Amino acid sequence: MDDIIPTPRRRKPKAKQPEAKVENDIASHVIKNEQPALEVTPDLVNFSATKSEKETWNHYAKQHDDDSNDEDWVIGAPVVKNKEPKPHKISAPPYIHPWDRNSYNKRSFFLPFWNPLDVDKGIEEGTLYQGIMRLTKNPGDAYVKSDDLDFDIYIGGAHDRNRALDGDLVAVQLSDVEEVWGLRKERRRKRKEAHLQRQKEKQDREEQQAQKVPDQFEDAVEAEEAVEVDAAVEDSDEEDHKPVYCGHVVSIIEKVPNTTYTGTILLEEPGLPEEFRGNNRDKMQNGPSVAWFKPTDRRVPIFILRGRDIPRELVDNEEYFKTHLFSVSLLRWQITDRRPSGRMEREIGPIGDLFTERQASIANNCIIDTGFTPVALECLPPTPWAIPEKEYKVRRDLRSERIFSIDPPTAKDLDDALHIKELEDGFFEVGVHIADVSYFLRRNTALDAEARARGTSTYLVDSVIPMLPSLLCEELCSLNPGVERLAFSVIWKMDKQGKPVDTWFGKTIIKSCAKLAYDDAQRVIDGDILPVDVDIFGNHNDYAISNDILMLHNLSVQMRQERYDGGSLSMNSVKLQFVLDDKGEPIAFSQFKAKAANRLIEEFMLLANISVAHKIAKAFPDEALLRRHDYPLSKRLNEFIKVTEVLGLNFDGHSAGSLQSSFNDVNNQDVKDVLLILAIRTMQRAKYFCSGSLDIAKFHHYALNEDFYTHFTSPIRRYADVIVHRLLEVAISNDKGFRRAMPCPYNKKMLQKIAFECNTKKDAAKNAQDSDIMIYLCRYLTMMEKLNGPVYTKADVITVSKETYEVCVPEYGLEKRIHLKDLPVSGFDFDKTKLSLNIFWKRGVPVTMRNEEKMYAERVNKDDYSSEDGEEEDEVDENGDPLDSFARMTLKESKGDKVVDAADLIPPVILDEETCMQTISMFSQVDVRLQINNLVSPPMINIYPLNPFSGEEEELKENSDD
Repeated sequence: MDDIIPTPRRRKPKAKQPEAKVENDIASHVIKNEQPALEVTPDLVNFSATKSEKETWNHYAKQHDDDSNDEDWVIGAPVVKNKEPKPHKISAPPYIHPWDRNSYNKRSFFLPFWNPLDVDKGIEEGTLYQGIMRLTKNPGDAYVKSDDLDFDIYIGGAHDRNRALDGDLVAVQLSDVEEVWGLRKERRRKRKEAHLQRQKEKQDREEQQAQKVPDQFEDAVEAEEAVEVDAAVEDSDEEDHKPVYCGHVVSIIEKVPNTTYTGTILLEEPGLPEEFRGNNRDKMQNGPSVAWFKPTDRRVPIFILRGRDIPRELVDNEEYFKTHLFSVSLLRWQITDRRPSGRMEREIGPIGDLFTERQASIANNCIIDTGFTPVALECLPPTPWAIPEKEYKVRRDLRSERIFSIDPPTAKDLDDALHIKELEDGFFEVGVHIADVSYFLRRNTALDAEARARGTSTYLVDSVIPMLPSLLCEELCSLNPGVERLAFSVIWKMDKQGKPVDTWFGKTIIKSCAKLAYDDAQRVIDGDILPVDVDIFGNHNDYAISNDILMLHNLSVQMRQERYDGGSLSMNSVKLQFVLDDKGEPIAFSQFKAKAANRLIEEFMLLANISVAHKIAKAFPDEALLRRHDYPLSKRLNEFIKVTEVLGLNFDGHSAGSLQSSFNDVNNQDVKDVLLILAIRTMQRAKYFCSGSLDIAKFHHYALNEDFYTHFTSPIRRYADVIVHRLLEVAISNDKGFRRAMPCPYNKKMLQKIAFECNTKKDAAKNAQDSDIMIYLCRYLTMMEKLNGPVYTKADVITVSKETYEVCVPEYGLEKRIHLKDLPVSGFDFDKTKLSLNIFWKRGVPVTMRNEEKMYAERVNKDDYSSEDGEEEDEVDENGDPLDSFARMTLKESKGDKVVDAADLIPPVILDEETCMQTISMFSQVDVRLQINNLVSPPMINIYPLNPFSGEEEELKENSDD
């Protein structure tokens, strides 16, 4: 019997198990009924059986085969030639993000994240949109900027934000605008009611204590009475601000790398009602189970600290942790946690200390400020280093050319140099030579990974945090004079108007003959000679270099004029420079002013970037790293144009060029400065992008009015430039045709990720630089106040609205919104027909550090995500800026009369002694006092208007006379 082989069962092969798919956050198995084509044996094609035989055999087979299902056994099914058993395939489990695991069935505060495969498919099909999350100071409002939509996507509330933090790259599914906006209005209504109720309770308690009710609360009670009256107006205003798109986050595609936050550590949860405070202390026999990290950035939620991340001394020395700054990183944010969990990184120092605040700024902006790792430093070439002989054979030799650099006097990383010579045919040869960083920074090395993680060099007031080790950025790559260096050059043949007629790209060897400062070149442009202390190397002399500077200057002037005639736009904010003493303390400051020498370098660097952009975009249409500057926010630009029309100015915002021309026609600098501030608020930041990720119509750089632009000229301090160098090297290598064309070194997805990282790091470096300047300004003003008493200055009024007005202090580049209800005023009245504000001051009551500053402090220091948020926050728009700038200005209709002299727009000073009324409007000049609050982090410059009826102005006049 053992040699009897049973007849094999004829069965239909099993269908392939479906893969798990997540749709709308619900895991489901999608079964496809398609069967693979099978090869069958001819002798069994016509096999047949009676109905009863089929039923009997199927019933028997199913009872004796555990792996079968109802569709497996069919008499008459074709027999497969390959009889080998196939391994049993197990379907993939539903996707669960690590933050979405909920083993104990706890309450979920958020929706689970989608499967990344479904996210990619949704973005490709246009059902999802990806963009950068931008939080505002209002916890309930956030926006996502998507390149695929003309307007930002409004994200309402923490639930819809779904654990995404500022700067994260997220995927968003659109929601019904009416529903989301209705929920927002309801949240605001409840917060307003709660705010007024708290104020009333506070007033009642003070009355019970037989204390006089402070005047600033009287306005709050009046405001309560006016709630119903203004409800219809507020609803109308909210409808005007309703977003075009609303949505909710379904996935965090990329977190901001190396993210850390600074703040204080608390034993009690911030914002906890008084009746619940102290409960945590009763359970601390063995130490606290949780602690709370309160970030200094109000946009960031409060973190929970657990276990080893809780300082041991917190219970015994709670005050110490309230007055010192600590650095914390995001550990996780589980779907069951209302707040994210943090990991303690390090202690930074006491609040208010100069070093502490600077380190906090660096940490908040995710700047890597540590030394390079040993494994990265091993990638550096051994020293002393010399150019290998083979490089002389494959590179263009420019060592005999008169090449020189023009940089700030303290610069050590010289990554660009120029040369010019007049040709026999009347044309000019002009070369821009850039340090060949990519020769030393090889792809896929540890040093390359570290440079990419840093992204850019960060320039602070007194130092630089470099992207590359000093051996590269200050020596081997830096185009120092008198030494041979490897370069990547762009050389043009230009006519006398500075228009290129031919362009050459290639690797070169150069030997700079001089390192010039901007002031040195400016002296030559102004008709003087080079300073005698300028070192000149090689067979060159100062006369020849001076002549080159003048030729470059003449070309740059024509190039700049041609660029502006072609539609370019220039908008520069105030940038401060400080003089430090031996201890690093600021003792003087000045505003940076660009001169002709700066503009000379700017023009040729711009042209080099534009030329390279066209080259790599043509070589790699889908894999070029380019830079775009999107058009201004249309809503805000239209509102700005409407403001200028009401003022009687002839402004045209249809293009960058027309806007620049409009500014050129304003003949008063004070008026122009105010309008420039408002115009800058309509602009968006320029961004890197991968050419294959956007339609070519969106490549445009608005400010430069160029269709293609990139960054090529600063590879020592920008990683994006390194990528562009690598792309350009492959592009020109393929042009030579010596061998088979090489593919692009990066694919589209990789370049998209690099572009995101470069954008994040560049913005962070800019924010860190601005923050560092403000920290030093606070330090300087504090010292001035100690030496000379209160700091008074003039401020220009930017905008006025019903309850606030904004001022700028041109001397320091400061802007501030002033809330009238925080001032010693008895009332105020906004005249919408004149765009003016009548303020009724209390006689003899100065704006001091007492009640008014206390109100300011309460406004600034409220706990994020606490019950104290809401009503006192300023409304913000999709750009994160206050709505007061434009939206709250009730504009009168333009009469059509045009202003010829912009100085006529500056109103006279209007003071009514009898009623203590001061009238201010746009372009008014007011006296303000600057006071520094060093008790908060970062330190803050408070700007207070002087009460013209308090006697302060007499004191100010006496001080100015002294």
